[in-house]
Amino acid sequence: MESKKTPFRKLVKLLPLLLTSMLIGTASAAVYYSMIMEPAVTITGATIRFIQGSDWPSGSSMGTNGTWVSLALKAYPNATLTYDQPLNLSNTDSSSHQFRLRHVSITPASSSASVGNFTFFNFVIKNAAGVSQASFNYTTSGDNWNTPSPTSYLTLPANTKWIVYIETKAAAGATEDIVASIVIAVDVLE
Repeated sequence: MESKKTPFRKLVKLLPLLLTSMLIGTASAAVYYSMIMEPAVTITGATIRFIQGSDWPSGSSMGTNGTWVSLALKAYPNATLTYDQPLNLSNTDSSSHQFRLRHVSITPASSSASVGNFTFFNFVIKNAAGVSQASFNYTTSGDNWNTPSPTSYLTLPANTKWIVYIETKAAAGATEDIVASIVIAVDVLE
C-alpha cells in the first residue's frame, strides 16, 4: 500500500511548483517599459497657400489663413464654361516646395441620377507663364463619377504664384439647380 501513495505525494509536492512557475511566466509577460516623447509645436503660417485670382467667382469664400477655399462655380448645359484664373497657389517661402492634388470626396454620390447632369470639371495647374503642369479632371459615365488619381508632386518655386484654371460642363438638357460638391486636397511636402 505504501508504494501507491508515493507517486501521489510526489505529485502533490510538484503541483505547487508547477503552479508557481506558470504564475511567474504569466506575470513576466506583463512587464513593459515606457519611453518619453516631448514634442514642441509652433504655430506658423502655411508656406503654400491659396490667394484670389483675377477671375475670382462671385459668392466664393476663403479662410483667413489661405489654407481653405470654397469656390462658387457654375456649369452650363452642353457648353464649356472657363475660369481662367479663379484661384492661385502661392509659395510665400524662400525655398521651393512640392505639392499635389488629391481627390477627397464628391457628392452626389455615384449611382445617383443627379450625376448624369454633369459632363466634367477639369482643374488645371498652370505655372506663372500659363503653361499647364497638371490636370485633375472629374468626368461622368452615365450616373457614375470617374474621379481622378492624385497628380504627381509638382515643384512650386520660391516666392512664386501658379494659376488654378478650371473648366466645367453640364450635360445637354441638364436639370437646373443640381449641385455637385467636390473636396480636393492640396498635399504639400514641407
